[in-house]
Amino acid sequence: MSSPPLVEWDSSLFSDLQHLLGRVITQPTTSTLRKLYGKLEEAQPWLLHLTQLPGQNDADKQYIEKNPIQLSSGTSVHITGDLLTTTNTISNASSLSQLLSAVLASQAEEQRFQYPSRSTPEVAVYLLHRWETDMLDFLRELLRTVLSPDVEIGGAFESLRDWVLELLNTRVSLGQGKGEGALVDQIVVQLDQIQSKIDNLLRSGSAGGADYDLLKFRVEALRAEQNKMSSILAIIAESGHLGRGQVVRILKWLKKCERADGLALMVVSSLFAAWKPLEAIDASDPRYDVAEDWCHDIKFLKIASSLTIQDQWSIPKLRETVKIAWSLFYLSCLRHDPSVVQTGIDAHQMELFLLEAVNGESFQFTYDLVLAIRRERGLEEPDQVNEANLDALVKVAIASDSSNDTFLFEQLRDLVDLLAGRKQFLRTLRNKEEDAAVRRSQSTPPPANYQGFLALVAIIYKSLPPDSAEDLWDNSTFLGTVLDTRGGFPGPAFWEMLAAISTGPSCSAKSYEKMKDTRLPWTALFKFYQHYIDIMPHIFEPIKTTRNTSLDPMPHDEAQICSGWTQVLTTVVRWSPAARGALLQAKPHPVQTLFDFLNCENLPFELKATILGAITAFCKRTGDPIDDDVLSKAVEYYEKITFRDPGLDTRHLDGAKIPPPVGWLAKMEYSEQDASSYPLSRAYIDFLTSLLPDPAASDLPTPSRGRLMNTLRRGTFYILDGILLTLKIRRYARDSERWQVIDSLSAFFEKALLSFNMGELLNPANNSRAIGQIASTLAEEPGFIVLLRLLSDANVFAVFASVLDNASATPSPRLTIVNDVLLRMLRIYHRVHDIQLVFVDVLLLTLADPTRNPNNPFKRPFGLQSLDNHLLAHLSNINAIALLVGDDDSAISYLSVKILAALAQSPVFSRSDVFRGEYTSSVNRLAGIIDASDDSIRIAQGFCRRLEAEDADIEDIPAVENIALHGDIQSLTSLPVVIRSNILDILVEGTTADITSPNIAHFLLGYNFRHRDFALQEGESCLHVILRQLCEGAELSGPVGETMINIHPILAAKSAQLIYQLFAHPLTGRSTLSYTMSVTGFSARQLASFPRQCPEASQPTGTARTFDEETPTTSETLIAYLEFQRWILSAAALETFTYEGHGASANHIAQTLFRGTTEEEDLDQDELVSQSPALIIDLLSSIDIQWSEGVEEENRNLEFYGGFDFDQYKRVDADWWDLEALEKGLKAFRRQLERQGAVTSASTKSMAAEAEYVIRRLASKNRETDISIAKGNFLTSWNEILKVSLAMLFKNVAEEQQEVVLFDLIDALLLRLEGDLAPGVLDLLCESVLVTMTTLINILVEFEGVNLPIDRLSATLARIIDAAVRPGSTETARGNLYASITQYLQLVNNSSYNIPDDRSVVSNETLSGGLPTSTIQRPTLTVFAARKERLLPILCRDAMDDREVWKTECFALLNGIISICSNERDRHIISPLSSNGYLPLFVRSIKERELSLQECLSPEHENMHAYWVFEAKIAFLVAFASTRKGAEELLDAGLFEIFATCGFINIKVGEEVMDEAAATEITARQHRVLICSLQLLTRVLSSLHRSARSGAGHALSFLSAHRESILGLLRETHQNMTSTSIEECRLIVSILCMVVHKVPSEDILSSTGFGAFHLATLATAARFFDRDSWIDELDDDNSQLENEVLLLNQVFLSYLVAATSGMKSGNGNPVLVTGAQRSNGASSKYIASAPSLHMAVNFLSDLAEHVQEISNQYETILDRILDGGELEDEDVQKLRTPDMIGDEPLTEDIIKAAFVTKSQTIFNMIESLLLLIWRHLLFYANDVRGAIEPVRPNNLSASLGSFVSSQAQLEASRSGAGTMRMLERVAASLKGTLVRLDDMEVNLELRRLATTTSSKGNDAYYGMLVRRLKEVTAGLTGSGSSMEED
Repeated sequence: MSSPPLVEWDSSLFSDLQHLLGRVITQPTTSTLRKLYGKLEEAQPWLLHLTQLPGQNDADKQYIEKNPIQLSSGTSVHITGDLLTTTNTISNASSLSQLLSAVLASQAEEQRFQYPSRSTPEVAVYLLHRWETDMLDFLRELLRTVLSPDVEIGGAFESLRDWVLELLNTRVSLGQGKGEGALVDQIVVQLDQIQSKIDNLLRSGSAGGADYDLLKFRVEALRAEQNKMSSILAIIAESGHLGRGQVVRILKWLKKCERADGLALMVVSSLFAAWKPLEAIDASDPRYDVAEDWCHDIKFLKIASSLTIQDQWSIPKLRETVKIAWSLFYLSCLRHDPSVVQTGIDAHQMELFLLEAVNGESFQFTYDLVLAIRRERGLEEPDQVNEANLDALVKVAIASDSSNDTFLFEQLRDLVDLLAGRKQFLRTLRNKEEDAAVRRSQSTPPPANYQGFLALVAIIYKSLPPDSAEDLWDNSTFLGTVLDTRGGFPGPAFWEMLAAISTGPSCSAKSYEKMKDTRLPWTALFKFYQHYIDIMPHIFEPIKTTRNTSLDPMPHDEAQICSGWTQVLTTVVRWSPAARGALLQAKPHPVQTLFDFLNCENLPFELKATILGAITAFCKRTGDPIDDDVLSKAVEYYEKITFRDPGLDTRHLDGAKIPPPVGWLAKMEYSEQDASSYPLSRAYIDFLTSLLPDPAASDLPTPSRGRLMNTLRRGTFYILDGILLTLKIRRYARDSERWQVIDSLSAFFEKALLSFNMGELLNPANNSRAIGQIASTLAEEPGFIVLLRLLSDANVFAVFASVLDNASATPSPRLTIVNDVLLRMLRIYHRVHDIQLVFVDVLLLTLADPTRNPNNPFKRPFGLQSLDNHLLAHLSNINAIALLVGDDDSAISYLSVKILAALAQSPVFSRSDVFRGEYTSSVNRLAGIIDASDDSIRIAQGFCRRLEAEDADIEDIPAVENIALHGDIQSLTSLPVVIRSNILDILVEGTTADITSPNIAHFLLGYNFRHRDFALQEGESCLHVILRQLCEGAELSGPVGETMINIHPILAAKSAQLIYQLFAHPLTGRSTLSYTMSVTGFSARQLASFPRQCPEASQPTGTARTFDEETPTTSETLIAYLEFQRWILSAAALETFTYEGHGASANHIAQTLFRGTTEEEDLDQDELVSQSPALIIDLLSSIDIQWSEGVEEENRNLEFYGGFDFDQYKRVDADWWDLEALEKGLKAFRRQLERQGAVTSASTKSMAAEAEYVIRRLASKNRETDISIAKGNFLTSWNEILKVSLAMLFKNVAEEQQEVVLFDLIDALLLRLEGDLAPGVLDLLCESVLVTMTTLINILVEFEGVNLPIDRLSATLARIIDAAVRPGSTETARGNLYASITQYLQLVNNSSYNIPDDRSVVSNETLSGGLPTSTIQRPTLTVFAARKERLLPILCRDAMDDREVWKTECFALLNGIISICSNERDRHIISPLSSNGYLPLFVRSIKERELSLQECLSPEHENMHAYWVFEAKIAFLVAFASTRKGAEELLDAGLFEIFATCGFINIKVGEEVMDEAAATEITARQHRVLICSLQLLTRVLSSLHRSARSGAGHALSFLSAHRESILGLLRETHQNMTSTSIEECRLIVSILCMVVHKVPSEDILSSTGFGAFHLATLATAARFFDRDSWIDELDDDNSQLENEVLLLNQVFLSYLVAATSGMKSGNGNPVLVTGAQRSNGASSKYIASAPSLHMAVNFLSDLAEHVQEISNQYETILDRILDGGELEDEDVQKLRTPDMIGDEPLTEDIIKAAFVTKSQTIFNMIESLLLLIWRHLLFYANDVRGAIEPVRPNNLSASLGSFVSSQAQLEASRSGAGTMRMLERVAASLKGTLVRLDDMEVNLELRRLATTTSSKGNDAYYGMLVRRLKEVTAGLTGSGSSMEED
């Protein structure tokens, strides 16, 4: 095998492999296995060489000088300058190849940010050792997974096993001069090499500081590598893959071993595992075949025997230990194959060698090694002398690995079990020892091999789990020897051994039974106690006695026997409930006997501690009915010997007033202080701890509870004041003694607080008196005292804080006892923080309330404050807790996270504070404390490390957390995932929208508080870890392997929520969006690898079903899956919206959403779409998911809880119940029934079963509700991204695919609408239909009705209508569908009947004519015709509903439906409007909703719904009135009568409106309402046939009803010229124009009748005909208003023409005045404000000029278009005016149509003016002639000419001379105008189109008028001949 590729060295290779292996073990998949194999091939060269890395050589040196090094990022770096110096430093310091050193240096430089205080060489050393450690950890885990005998390998793992076996057997170089060898040989060689490195480092020494830290780290890392290699060796040996040569090599290594430590013992244990005797191995064990093969290899046996028996070893005792195991194996081989004797060693000789090994003190040697390991773990008392003489570095250099302990002790157990089972072996050892003791003098102690064996058994089994000694208790040979005590009482080793093997429920039961039949029965032990009770004086006796006592102390040997025997009793009682129950039946009571013995004088206090330990074991609560009796008696006996007044009630006494204890407890204090050891104090604390109630059990009141609590209260005060507060002033013989006391104290405080349950206090069912009683009861509990003192006494809290600081500062690995103390302190902190609010604000207030606690009112302590405030005085605690998050112990890490999470939500720490010298402004207190600390980087790294921890997923995290906080946290093995979940909770809660300032979450996420833009800091942070986890396997090409949602669904959902919140928050949005988009491509990658199916669960509780698949999973996983989708979609939508669809990932997101795959060149578009459905469509399957429980509960009637009020536990807005509170309520209900006697004890089980049934059913209902809510949230997010992507990203989709995707999306949405959906889901889906339909229509509109997919469109329309009329749909859903149909109708007719705010619907339209048709019109009409009877009634009812929200859409749809009807025949589709009577209702609703409308027109309006509805309704009615029949129906419905009664026609602003802007807005709305109303009335009148216009009379009634308002509007237009007033005036005049023919001539000038309107109209017309009178009022650029005036003048002219239609000579009322008096001498004068003839002629001239300008402009633009040039900006600006083309495209046809329309308007006005002038000239001419024959149209010129020349005529016309002169002047001016009209050079085509489309049909009428007027002017001016010539 070639050397490893140094250039490819990657510091993260094996950490990645560990992660992959963990995934394969927990959730094996093909993709994960494939990735694992790929990485394994990359790692194989490194694994074969392990830590043997190439040294310095010239080849590598030359390579780095000539070639660059490629970094992991892909960039190449030349090794020069500082980097070269660093490379040489690393190479020289570590004796590494220059090439590898260069790679190390480059990667160390990349990761330097993680270690800011370290140099690059130091970082490189760390990376190298971490890499080696990761490699060995991975190899160990891989071998354990594949080679362990207990692991079943099959399927895909077989190839993994083959790969591992190949790895084990591949031979590589072992180093220079060492030849080649396999992996085991490599390990043995490298153990020596590493040891040499350690020795060199120890010899080099260090001066301290940073150099010492680096030296210590290197020594520690090298030692760890040795230990890991030994564990790998052990796995290989245990799996039977140790070869003969490898065994020999190991023996030779042991032979030369110079230090007996844990490493040597591990190597020896590996041989023990391989050398198992054949009888001790199962035939299926792979070692059996290996051992059997060794039996036949005589050469191997000779070599091994020679090495273990004959050769001299560096450590002889080590050889003796190995010799024992070899002897047992060899003897087994002899029994299996007698030919083994060929080695020259027979069985007898080997037996002698075995005894020789025993005599060589092998037992004691092994015992010492095990003892050293246990001391290292903190399980035994340390050797003070050895500790003092041992250098700290040396201690690190000989340290063992705790992960190897299990294997080590199991191998040693197997060895001692084999020896224990050998016949006569133990008997021989014991007899020899007893014989030697008899023969030898006491000065020379006999060999203690037997005692050594017992001690070895004891220490081994103490190190093993409980019940490990079951085989020993079944070993009759062993028991027959050790339990034979005929020679007297056994020694201490016997008792230690017996206690060790009695541990565990099964072993303790066997021990109890076996001991009864020996010479040491349990009765003998109590007789032993009684003997000393009788002969020794008692410390405290309430009643004096006269018995004789001995003052001699107990002999030491008897004290040892008593202590050992009692220890066995304690073990048996603690582990065996049966033994405890049997022993408690003895008389006198065993607890009484033990207390009496405890009360004896002259007993060693260590023995008293053991006795008290036995009492504690008896008092342990087991759930047995006798527990209460035992506790009651224990309390009675305890108080009897401890207090002078045992019956004193201390419940209401302060601690200072409670009498102190006497007797043994008082004596304990000074006796222990003299010895500086406190075993009895610890035992006393443990005894009180056992008296505390079990936190997990409900504490039901018992008869003895009062006395028990009284005792605990006394003991608690003693512990607090007598022990806790004296910790610092006490002397300790050793430091471990102090930790032992603290351990007992922390256990007591933790249990006291956990058992202090205030839940009943919060039950709302309790009345005030009951609450007072409950509070009084709680005040008696020890937890109350502990909590009160902790929160109110700063000295007490200071002790806790000091313990926490000291324990957390203990260097790792911590001693077990220190670890336990730290764990308990953290649980105490969390518990206090959890309950302090209820304690202070409920319990203490209740106790202080005299009405609830009248007997003993409580006084609040002065110093009472929360834990948070105490922590402010001990900030080191916060720093320590934050550091502990990264602790290797998962339990400590978890509790630290929980405490920090609680502090983050605390009012004390969540507020802002000023940190002088740190921040320029105030920051969050907790974040500032941590960020400003010296350990902030380590804290952040600890959180990151915990987030990266990989473990199997957990379904029920709350249940695990409940155990972790209130139960046995050490029993949990799945905390890493729980820790990750809680860290994510901190981050999520700290980044919600209501957070306004930085906090701990932002610190952990890596945001820079000091940066102005709140930017992300460089380096690793929790955000980087989370993004890396979410993006792992999520590639732009799709998912690669399993993504996070498949591995940890709940964590993935929380991570996605966090990312979304960071995107959405103002503080973090900018920087986070920028980073995730540019660096990680987060949204694009997540969408590309979006999960299309709910992840399966390892232990499913139900099934998630969709249309085509089923997935076994859990409700939690399903909810997490939906939540993950929700947050990812929301994040992508927010990113898209923020960058307005122009982000770097926009195209990828668009392709993923709408095409389902990235673009590939080898597939055409159709193939792409067919291969993978668009994500936006595929995701709809998530709302199809239906959840079904694995076990369906049947419904049943409630027998006991039928009258229970379940609704009080139900959430108001959903079918969700608070099960925790409900369960308590059910229990309280049951107790109430029991007290009332309503249920019997026989019904208790049935009632409990019914309660469980209720809880199960409601839990199932809760799960369904949670899933429904999650689906709704998901759909909301889906709808968001749909709207955003369609608006901003859809342009990135190929045009040919847009239509296909949208149709598919609409089909998918409509398919869902066919099922039964919840109202909220239905509403969202219908909204999505509207959004999609809008986009589709906008695309199809561009087709301009050509090549439309008519069949698919009509089918879609039919499905939308069907969905709208489906029963059960909501108003909101129907409203969205109505809007969708309205959008669809744009395709049929693109003209809109909606009324914009600035445009009248009839401004440029003719009053009759059909609409253009399109190819889709007929299919659309067919769809509506088929469904009109269902659609229109529902639509009309919605339009008439009381709710205003969707009425606008209803009327808009009605408008749209009418608009597609091109003729009266098509209007049959709206026949239900009339036939069902809806139309009159719509008309009447105008009046009915008048008040609501007027509210919208007032300053105090709540909303504008009524206003918008009115607009839509009027638009619909205008469209309905566009035909004669429609207008007649509206007329019949009383439209004019309704409007005649409506008050909103009057426009006025209330005096209360003070704000000018508000007044302007209100006025604008009022005018808008008026314009809409007038438009409708105008449309109705214009649609009625003129010959039978019955509506004119109704219109006159309307005018009369609003006479003053209308006159005011006309006057306002005259005075205030605005666009609105002009429009109103135009509409009013239009109405007047259409009704004037019905007005009698006598009413025209009547001031009280129609004449008022007529005169007002004339006055206004006079103003607007004279352009000079109003043009100055316009702005410079207000062509729009000028055009509106033009349209107004057109209407004026129409009115004037209509008003003068019957004007004849002497009859009628002229509207163009002359200003002269009439010839008949009438006194009336023409009003000067009416238009004059001069004004009309000037107006005509202006129009002629205007039409000439239009023609010139048209020709100019036309020429430029034809020449292919671009239009000038000025021309474009003129064309873009509303009266021309507006926003229409600049095409030739559109431009021509605009000019034609404009020209047509002016030509019509010219015709009207010519007609008016002609009529008035004739009228006035005849008026002047008087009685002379009137002028006729056929002889105009001759008649007028002869009249002028005739004297008679002159005489006759003297009275009209003024009029005549006026006519002559008019004629003269008109003559020039007519000439101009004839000479107009108007574009011929433009004139032809304008005049042929005029109302008269052609240009003949126009020519006739001009010709007649020429004759009139010729006659009046006397120039007829010249005119004719012209």
